[in-house]
Amino acid sequence: MKYLEIYEDIKKQILRRVLAPNAMVPSEKALTIKYHVSRITAKRALNELVHDGLIYRIQGRGSFVQEHGNLTNQQLLLVLPFSGKQELGNYVAGIQEVLKDTTWKIFSITNAEFFKLSIEQLKATYAGAIYYPQNLNKEMPYLFNLYLSKFPLVLLDKTPPNSIIPSVISDNVYGGFLATKHLLENNYKKIAFFGETNFMQDFSGSTADRFAGYIKAIRKYQVNHFDPINLYLKLKNTPYDQIGSFIKSNKIDAILSENDVTAFRILTLLQKSNISIPQEVALMGFDNLPLTQITSPQLSSISQDFNELGANAVNLLLRQINDPNLLFNKQVVINVKLIKRKSTEKK
Repeated sequence: MKYLEIYEDIKKQILRRVLAPNAMVPSEKALTIKYHVSRITAKRALNELVHDGLIYRIQGRGSFVQEHGNLTNQQLLLVLPFSGKQELGNYVAGIQEVLKDTTWKIFSITNAEFFKLSIEQLKATYAGAIYYPQNLNKEMPYLFNLYLSKFPLVLLDKTPPNSIIPSVISDNVYGGFLATKHLLENNYKKIAFFGETNFMQDFSGSTADRFAGYIKAIRKYQVNHFDPINLYLKLKNTPYDQIGSFIKSNKIDAILSENDVTAFRILTLLQKSNISIPQEVALMGFDNLPLTQITSPQLSSISQDFNELGANAVNLLLRQINDPNLLFNKQVVINVKLIKRKSTEKK
């Protein structure tokens, strides 16, 4: 859409410092001439820039670039639990697309490395951080201290209840629902949810949301011939070397795994137990990581848009950097998609 082109062009000029803080932004009339658009389209682009904290208006004078909280520090931080890309999606591509041709730089460190830095060190080195939590119960006191210090922060993948810190997540509840619906529509009767994450204590995080979506589908489609919660707990507490026999004895014909990595582990175990996929047991993952396409059979999965997640996270971060006094707890939820492959194809 044309207004988005105008929005992105001006945003890039602001982030590249071509348009300095408090500099005047081209007027609606100037934008209509430059981009060959209507006054309404130009106004909408400017409204979006105001909404995202990039510019401000003075009645009777025009629009101006918002004062940046930190004009010298151009380094942003991405904090992920693992240094490799196999365990998590590639958020970096979406972040780099937003920052392309700007003076901003993104650096990635692990959660362990992050917690070795004092708040003073973080503020001296970085303008803000995108943070992927591992254990929110333990991490929240430190994150709240960062918030109190006005250090710009965005959470990725998880949103704690009543959080005042902005976050970007995938629609994990709908993903769990969509995966279970797909299995039911393919006439699988006894679908077990499998996860290694201990989410039952506080029922928070992406695995808890995916499990909630699974339960929602079980209720929606009136599956009442087994207890899904009891089945999940029993399967979770079964030693790995006994999972194959547990699945056989309980006549489980489909498994929805919390993510692709655990789905791959289950696939390996089932094949060692001479359980064929999907002839005897269907298997579904979550995240649509590259490994789903190199397994045999290839794994069906729920696809997260990691580019969109990364792009939205860095936009929320820049919005805080542009306006250090901004108080907002915006949560952005990104759509997911069902990816059908051989592991759930009914023979």
